[in-house]
Amino acid sequence: MRTQDRYVMGEGEDDHGRLRDQAVVLDPLTERFLADAGIGRGMRVLDLGTGAGSVAAIAADLVGEEGSVLAVDRDPTALDAARTALADRPQIAFAEADLRDLDIDEEFDAVVGRAVLMYLSDPAPVLARIADHVRPGGLVCLHEFDLTHEWTSARTPLWETVRTWMLEVLARAGADARMGPKLFATFRAAGLPEPRLSVDAPAGGGGAAPIFGWTNALAAVVPALEEMGIASAEEIGIDTLTERLGAEIDEADGVVLGPMLYGAGCTVA
Repeated sequence: MRTQDRYVMGEGEDDHGRLRDQAVVLDPLTERFLADAGIGRGMRVLDLGTGAGSVAAIAADLVGEEGSVLAVDRDPTALDAARTALADRPQIAFAEADLRDLDIDEEFDAVVGRAVLMYLSDPAPVLARIADHVRPGGLVCLHEFDLTHEWTSARTPLWETVRTWMLEVLARAGADARMGPKLFATFRAAGLPEPRLSVDAPAGGGGAAPIFGWTNALAAVVPALEEMGIASAEEIGIDTLTERLGAEIDEADGVVLGPMLYGAGCTVA
């Protein structure tokens, strides 16, 4: 059991912008997962930890005008930004709520979320309480990362350093960088049916290498890296990091693998 619930990816407007940038790479994977899981027209969906609202937007597109989405987050600043960004989707409503004591007097056809459980110190009981908001026959569909895999096909010094920084800051903050592979056990521990699993990740080499996603994520944790004494902003050099990582992996004729996203979905009895 982890001991903290600290979100280190940043909660300011710049960080919400970084989340929207990341969504360009991650959203097609999440959209495919949710569509395959059965999210469709006319459904009422609860989006957990909506952040910049990317998953809420995907859900809204899948349920259409006849459906609806309630996007919840504990950060009011994030909710304000999401409201502005998604003003053209009237079927999305927003509510400030902490998932650890979620109290919504509504029933949903589906609950969805991306990179939510990894920041909870004890995710199974939280997932069990969340599932209580799903009608019988409804869906629980969660997308979670595994960030511990090899990020590149060739190990190079700068890539190894950046990977070490990211994994260390997440570990010290109590986040679970391997939440994805633990989804099956977490669903079981929450008393849910065994979930159907999928795994997906962006990948590419040369000009198609998904390097920016990694540097974008690292940019969000620079304050935490400095606060924890892991690395200084000068040492990180975030402004030129994408170019330096690209040159290093290209010289090795290597391929970059983006974050692995594990999907877990089940039908509530």
